[in-house]
Amino acid sequence: MSLRARLAAVAVLLLAVVAAGGWAVVRVVPRSQQAQVDRQLASSIVPQAFRFVLPDAGGPSPQPADRPFADVYVAVVAADGTRQPIVTPGAATDTGPQPALPTVVSEPGQVRVSTVGSVAGGPRWRAVLLQAPDRTGHLLVAVSLDRTDATARQVRLTVWAVGAALAVALALGGWWMLRLGLRPIAEVTAVADAITAGDRSRRVTVTDRRTEAGHLGRAFNVMLDERQADETRLRRFVSDASHELRTPVAAIRGFADLYRNGHLDDDGALAEAMRRIGGESARMAGLVDDLLLLARLDEGRPLERLRVDLSTVLRDATLDASATHPSRTVRAEVADDLAVVGDDARLRQVVANLVHNALVHAGPSATVVVRGRRQGDVCVAEVADDGVGLEPEQAARAFDRFWRADPARQRHANGSGLGLAIVRAIAEASGGRVALESTPGQGTVVRLVLPAA
Repeated sequence: MSLRARLAAVAVLLLAVVAAGGWAVVRVVPRSQQAQVDRQLASSIVPQAFRFVLPDAGGPSPQPADRPFADVYVAVVAADGTRQPIVTPGAATDTGPQPALPTVVSEPGQVRVSTVGSVAGGPRWRAVLLQAPDRTGHLLVAVSLDRTDATARQVRLTVWAVGAALAVALALGGWWMLRLGLRPIAEVTAVADAITAGDRSRRVTVTDRRTEAGHLGRAFNVMLDERQADETRLRRFVSDASHELRTPVAAIRGFADLYRNGHLDDDGALAEAMRRIGGESARMAGLVDDLLLLARLDEGRPLERLRVDLSTVLRDATLDASATHPSRTVRAEVADDLAVVGDDARLRQVVANLVHNALVHAGPSATVVVRGRRQGDVCVAEVADDGVGLEPEQAARAFDRFWRADPARQRHANGSGLGLAIVRAIAEASGGRVALESTPGQGTVVRLVLPAA
């Protein structure tokens, strides 16, 4: 069932409930008033009517000043059907409206009330026909239902007015909900269908962000933008990976063609070709390993969660860099007992990548400093240099995959551009974060923050 159909069903159900309540009010109010009139007749009006016709009162005569009720009619009905009004709703005359005779005569001690009309047209009455005290006729006592009927009409009009107002309110509310609430949802559905059909540029028009529908449209647009950005990054990633793999594959294929065509008949040339093939194969294998590592981290595969001495990792990376680059100045400023929880091998890979990047890209005369300290519940590792630095737009893209600085700043032709991307992925998988600060001509600082053990 569609949302429109559900709203219509709820509106119909609400109208049905209101109609049932109105019907009950219209039925109950008149009956309640009639029951009140009957109680008045039995308890007070009939006894007082008998006092008007007692023999010691000098015979029946109109006594309007003693009328207990304004809508009461009391008359003595002779055997031949003639009436002598005693109390009338208007003046003490018989020219006003008179009730018809009930068909049932009440027995002594039992008042039987009937609803009758008027003799010559007029209001309805609740009437009682009693045996007269002298047994020669009957006593007719009636109460006009004019006010009761007027109240019932007023109740019916009120119920109809309230029902009509509610129906109009429901119609306006439904129109407003359909216009402001369901139309954006329908637009989201239309945009989703268009995107499924291949139009990736469609977006939802958000008119009011304060409403739930507007918030839905905005969230839907954000989701589409993020998905398109992910697809763009994926295409660029695949393109960059293909480009990186194309060079070693082409080199290996070229040497294989040379060997197949007999151009490597010299032992020295063959040995050199095998060496080059091995180097390109190792480069390609390293690139594939890096891609597999990033893919595993993107899938959320957990790393080992063991206690790692970060102080030892930082000092070992400093010693390794000094041994592989003896002409460079690499020193450590590391505090003791920097224990973190993580994967020892991956954290060593992170620190090694950072130190290697600093040695390669900072410049041949730059000094590299490896620092480690404790700050509250985290441990901070920094690799800083005083080299050439990066421009702000370059620093913003430093952690992108396959990104390299411009060729004029590139000093390591064999880099794949995945080093810092791997650093960030491992840091985030370890529950930490990594940041880069760089100033052109003043150097670069890469800061790794990990939760302390």
